[in-house]
Amino acid sequence: MAIESLQALCTAMDQVALDTWRRLEDSRLPGRRFDETSVTDSNLDALRTQVPGLLIWQSSQSNERETGADWEWWIGDDDAGWLCVRMQAKRAYEGGTYAQLRHGGTAEDTFQYDTLIRGCDPAQGRYPFHVFYNGWPKGEFHPGTHWAVPAYWNACPNMQDYDKCGHAEPRHYGCAIASSHYVKHVCEAKGRSKYSVVEHLSQAVPWSYAFGFPPHNSNREERWDPQIDRGDWLDRVHGTLEVLSERGGASGARDASGHLHHIPIDRNRRIFDLPSYVQSMRRMAPGFFDPGTEEEVPAAPRTVIVKRQAKRSRSRRR
Repeated sequence: MAIESLQALCTAMDQVALDTWRRLEDSRLPGRRFDETSVTDSNLDALRTQVPGLLIWQSSQSNERETGADWEWWIGDDDAGWLCVRMQAKRAYEGGTYAQLRHGGTAEDTFQYDTLIRGCDPAQGRYPFHVFYNGWPKGEFHPGTHWAVPAYWNACPNMQDYDKCGHAEPRHYGCAIASSHYVKHVCEAKGRSKYSVVEHLSQAVPWSYAFGFPPHNSNREERWDPQIDRGDWLDRVHGTLEVLSERGGASGARDASGHLHHIPIDRNRRIFDLPSYVQSMRRMAPGFFDPGTEEEVPAAPRTVIVKRQAKRSRSRRR
């Protein structure tokens, strides 16, 4: 199975981000607390129901402690190769912090983000990211709006103020991603608040942007360029991940948004020999995955496969 378009996936991800925002904003009420695991499960289940062809497995056995990943995205196909994005989820708490950010890592790593980074090498098609679950009332960080300054600059490739941006609204940051390398930098830099929402969101973008940053076109108000599904889709995603993780982060992606699909990428850095657990998953229906051997134990409790449906060839007229 395969999804029909990236646009459908991105639209669903934005809707899930809005729902996440509402849940976390409501969680400030008595008796309504949500942890990262419950939010992740709810979000991935919502994507599964909204995006036909999106494949999701969950397993009670995983190497989560050894990898630091709450879930994995596998993006690509057998011909073009695969990219792996490992995600570590953290939610915002009252007081404007990600209070659980410096969770302990494995015996050889100081913190969980160290474990995540150690297991991901972009030269081998693997990227480490944090996903931040956010939600707060208007005025928490900026009068009259939900924005956490300076995150609004990252969301708009046209460099417009938040009240003029047609590409995203602040609650799309209900699910926001940032390179784990940047998270580590903030946590270990002197003179910076290690847990601050504002600090970490300064290099974060809505999670849907992982599949293509909005184009730089000041004459457009659409959230996604109608051309997003044309051309080599995996090259565009690969270029986006490269910029977000290695070439300037969110601000670099914003500046390069109009030509992300032209950014030079090395297709040889993709994965062509899938791990045993991914191969086993692809032979069975999505849902619960029970590893048969130690080699089939997944890297994370949840595994998501994003494969694009092949373009239909037009029939020739006779």
